Amino acid sequence: MAVTARALGLLLGLTALASPAWAAGIDIAADRITRDAQGVLVAEGHVVIQRGSETLHADMVHYDVQNHLIRAEGHVLITSPRGQIDAAAASLHTDSETGSMQDATLTLPDGERLYAKQVRRLDATTFEAESIRFTACPSDDEAWQLAAHDARLDQKKGELVARGTRFEIAGIPVLYSPYWRQPLRRQSGFLTPLVASGKRRGTEVALPYYLAPSPDWDATFTPHWMSGRGFMPELELRHASGIGTAQVNGEVINDRTTKTRRGRIQGDIDWRLPARTFLTVRADHISDRNYLPDYDTSNQLNAPYLQSEAALVGLGNYGDWMLMGRDQQDLTQPNDAATLQIAPRLESHLAAPLARNLWLHFDQQTTRFERQLGLYGWRMDLNPYIELPWQLAGGGLEITARAGSHVTRYWLQQAATPSSTMQRSAGEASLEIRSTFERISADRTWRHTIEPVLRYDYIRAPSDQSGLPNFDSSFGQLTMSNLLSGNRFSGNDRIERANRVTALLQSRLQHRGEAGAPARDVMLIAIGSSYDIRRSSVDPALKPIPATHWSNLLGSLMISPIAGLSLHGEGQYSTRPKFWATANAGLDWVSAGGHELHLGYQFTDARFATATRLFSASARLAVTPRWQMLGGIQYDSLLRLTQQASVGLRYQHPCWSLEVDGYRYNRPSGTTPGSDIGFRFLLGLRGLGSVGS
Repeated sequence: MAVTARALGLLLGLTALASPAWAAGIDIAADRITRDAQGVLVAEGHVVIQRGSETLHADMVHYDVQNHLIRAEGHVLITSPRGQIDAAAASLHTDSETGSMQDATLTLPDGERLYAKQVRRLDATTFEAESIRFTACPSDDEAWQLAAHDARLDQKKGELVARGTRFEIAGIPVLYSPYWRQPLRRQSGFLTPLVASGKRRGTEVALPYYLAPSPDWDATFTPHWMSGRGFMPELELRHASGIGTAQVNGEVINDRTTKTRRGRIQGDIDWRLPARTFLTVRADHISDRNYLPDYDTSNQLNAPYLQSEAALVGLGNYGDWMLMGRDQQDLTQPNDAATLQIAPRLESHLAAPLARNLWLHFDQQTTRFERQLGLYGWRMDLNPYIELPWQLAGGGLEITARAGSHVTRYWLQQAATPSSTMQRSAGEASLEIRSTFERISADRTWRHTIEPVLRYDYIRAPSDQSGLPNFDSSFGQLTMSNLLSGNRFSGNDRIERANRVTALLQSRLQHRGEAGAPARDVMLIAIGSSYDIRRSSVDPALKPIPATHWSNLLGSLMISPIAGLSLHGEGQYSTRPKFWATANAGLDWVSAGGHELHLGYQFTDARFATATRLFSASARLAVTPRWQMLGGIQYDSLLRLTQQASVGLRYQHPCWSLEVDGYRYNRPSGTTPGSDIGFRFLLGLRGLGSVGS
């Protein structure tokens, strides 16, 4: 029968149990509790001692009340929010939280473990240990460990400082050091070095230093040396507070190959300000057109544009507003003298209910376009309209009608010419009707819907807008995403002159396996087309006059017969003349065992746009639960050329990982002629960082 020490104290008259032993007192439970001749409390069998937030378990405990000393033996376990300690024996002072443990294992909250023959606890968070072993690996698979003569663990500072150290991998010593400082949480210090080799930059070595002076901001400074280019210092600053986050990166180099100073600056800011106001900044600016191919290793290698933008956004009960500016770099041009910049733009959207099923909208955008060469100036675009949404009770039928106008006014300037003004007005109306027909199986596991959509757009715009300036308008390919749009021009400088009927038919089949589980799309089918009664173009240079009243026939299909496998395709078919204008198809397979396969094919007919015949494939094969093979290829059948290819091997261990891959890009890159061939590797050690590229 378990007896508590408080109850025993009443029986034995041990008023000393209420002495200042961890201010809140001590609770003891055990199978048997007695007192020896010296007055020492002896607890045996399943002993549990509770002291504040700390709990001690042991087979036997001697509690010397007068000297405030606890001696525990046999399967000693001490748990607290700071971790746990397993030991063969322990001596603890109840008034100072100091003590000692023999044959102890300290397990920290994040899983790191410290083994030691002898451990001295200096206070609740500081320990000194002798003959230690430290690791961050799982207990059943310790791939690496740090052995040392002695060490000091300070949980308050978040660090382990060891002397006479030996670093071992798989039990084999690989590094000796008289001193080792292991951070256990965010704090200043050197990070693991980065090593790489490639054709563009040669051999690379970088040694990052992490600086964490306060909880709300930190920085990483990286001296980066490249044998083919020179020395590049890199700096990254990060800040986090109650209003949001900010991050700024910068790098600069005196390039030995180009004999010029080159660099890049990037930034991301997200702040939540008072009065439902938000500030966002996205910055990315490079010194020259070849910087990305020479130094960037991400998907931006062939990016045609870079832009930096700052926006202040406010939200209201009936709309929103935005004040922003944008700096753009056109990497396809030798310089940005003719590239448009936006400084500033004020945009607002109002949506106010006038009555049931009647809304008033007023969209406004005022922009100043700036550049060194060419036309520039102000543009104001006003778009008031009313909207009448209606839905049949119980659903199944939705009708939305809109009517409004577009008024655009310009104040223009150009070098050595007087300023001028221009104006354009357009009226617009649309009616969209959509209905949903649904059928659900008797067991409620299958759901099939058919949704026809019919839309009519009428826009009375000037028939010839080619004389107006064009700052941001273009006419892209017709796709499923813009099929139901009124004005298919991007930007506000061009408005279609439309008298158009559009029809879209969508069908969806869904399956739900278990009750409460989300439904899975088994099949999605969509087909649509437009009939333009007017068949005209407001600017033939941007949009040629259609050859027929009918648009291309658009279709898309997705089939997923089993979870993890999907086949999808989308295309356009021209009825006059008859040919496939575009076609994209793909297959994606992800298995529960970790296998992946992604296949894709892109086709564009030269009569529709720039001819394209591109095949891509990537795969990941899980040879074992830890070993994976990776590969990818992109083949251009028009050029009969493999644009890029890579193959690699990845090993994922609970405590470390290794990835090695070789690659080839068959195109000139930046200042390096010919294709780029190289290899990459990445070695990661849990708790220590990573080495690689």
